[in-house]
Amino acid sequence: MDATDRLMPGPEGKTPRFYEVDRGNKTESYISAVSGNPVVPEHIMLKEQAPPVEEPKKTWEPRPPVVARPKNPDQIGLSEEELEQFRNDPCWKFIRTALFILFWLIWLALFAAAILLVCLSPACIVREKPNWWQTAVAYHVWVPSFQDSDGDGVGDVDGLIDRLDQLRKSGVQTVWPSPFLISDDDKTAVRSFSQMDPKLGVNQKADELIQKIHEKEMKIVISIPIATTSLEHEWFLNSASASKTPNANYSQFYTWVSKAADSNFFTEHKNLFYLHEKGNSKSAVLNWQNSNLREHMFNALSSWIDRGVDGFELLGIEYLARTPNGTEPEWNAIYDVIRDIRFHVDTALFSTREEAKEKDKKRMAKSGMDTVINYELGEVEKDTKICHKNEGSVATCVHEILSDFGSPDLARLASRVGSRPHAQLLMMLQMVLPGTNNIYYGEEIGMRNLANDSRVPPQKGAMQWDDSLNGGFTSAMSPPVPSNIDVANINWKRQYSEPQSTLKIFAKLAKLRQREDALKTGTTLIGRLVDGAFTIYVAALNFAEHPVKLPLTDLPNNEKLQKSTIVTATSNCEVYYARQTVDLGGKEIELEPNQGVVFRYSA
Repeated sequence: MDATDRLMPGPEGKTPRFYEVDRGNKTESYISAVSGNPVVPEHIMLKEQAPPVEEPKKTWEPRPPVVARPKNPDQIGLSEEELEQFRNDPCWKFIRTALFILFWLIWLALFAAAILLVCLSPACIVREKPNWWQTAVAYHVWVPSFQDSDGDGVGDVDGLIDRLDQLRKSGVQTVWPSPFLISDDDKTAVRSFSQMDPKLGVNQKADELIQKIHEKEMKIVISIPIATTSLEHEWFLNSASASKTPNANYSQFYTWVSKAADSNFFTEHKNLFYLHEKGNSKSAVLNWQNSNLREHMFNALSSWIDRGVDGFELLGIEYLARTPNGTEPEWNAIYDVIRDIRFHVDTALFSTREEAKEKDKKRMAKSGMDTVINYELGEVEKDTKICHKNEGSVATCVHEILSDFGSPDLARLASRVGSRPHAQLLMMLQMVLPGTNNIYYGEEIGMRNLANDSRVPPQKGAMQWDDSLNGGFTSAMSPPVPSNIDVANINWKRQYSEPQSTLKIFAKLAKLRQREDALKTGTTLIGRLVDGAFTIYVAALNFAEHPVKLPLTDLPNNEKLQKSTIVTATSNCEVYYARQTVDLGGKEIELEPNQGVVFRYSA
């Protein structure tokens, strides 16, 4: 059906018919829309009927020249339009290429120079970190006199544990408790190598002490009688009954002879004679030539290492090997034993060598001993054969003897030198010496000896903590360990609160030793003695009773002394104080009587 033949429904359902449109004044578009027969507009029809007209091909035209825009007066350098004219300029092309090549040539030359510098420069000196025992301040505690925890008047391990925080504040890095093992005489007649003395606490307290010390980031060393035991020790009892089958392996644990001429070294027991320390028959000498005994001793040392002990003081090394008659040490054999101990024990080992020469100390060190304690300064005492009366002070003998000091068997420093200022000077001196420092309890506050008629040895008086009853040592009313009469003025609490005191000197220098390599492993430089005074690298000490000007010309790089800093000064010093900046460019320092300072500068 044609589109124009559309039918429209008629009225009332009649037969449809074509819809006639009354044209009248109607436009053609209207009629087309109504009738459904659209009429194409005439202008469109003409366009469709017209033939296509080809557009003429565009010909190339030269690019119009760039018209430069007005230059901005605030602009720095050339604009983009101004630079455009140099793009293809041959001269500028050459300059750009030359600079590019020059840049890479310089870069390659610098890279090659850096490689040559690394290859040809001398290797850096590797500074080996010292072992802890080489720089430690070891605090030697006589436990029965240090702190009583249960009111019986005798110090114990619990009391020592309670005071660890004060020791840490004082700058102590290593705790050395004595006595420790159970023994007959608190020394070498040890009854067991695995049991702490019950007078100090139950054996489990030893493990608690080790743990608490480590929690304070400190070390612990204990004393081991390496060459002797008590007659009550299990090994001696078994050795004395070696004829019985179960004890046969113990027969050679000690030195037994059938005859002995010297009763100072041998004592009879069951028709035989055993070797012991000179004049001490309760301390039997072990036979280190026996392999079975060595194995037992190594196991004893290893058990304490496993429990956490960081080092050992080996007591009685001169009895590790003896001549056949027992009267003299066999040092070559002793060095062999020390090497054997070092091979089996990987921890700090130190010992005391009385009246040893420097070559003997070096041989002990080469054999495996980490530190050989020398108590020569323990002989420093006013008005003695060491420090003569006509010297007026201990300066000359101290200048000649420089070493560690402080021991339960020596008189206290302040009592020996007869002067607290001199005791401070000696404390200061000791703390600036390189190597391990051993401090006996109470020396850090300048404690004196007890009266000679006291119930305990004069150098083993109660530690003076404060000015309360018994100096804070015990709550007992009449303790067997007495306190000194000067406890009200000389005590830890008072000195810790003072800006300058013996304790503050000790604490500052102990902490300085942890930071300064020169005080750890440096070389000791001692200036010449000048009228009762002398210098020792970074310290100046005046033991005289009059002012002294000390030259500093012996110090290395002394031209840098203009900017020196005072580390600490003795408590009687008013001119110098801690952290003070001083000009020592004149290369001398003046000190008043009995004064001392420790200073530092960039050497």
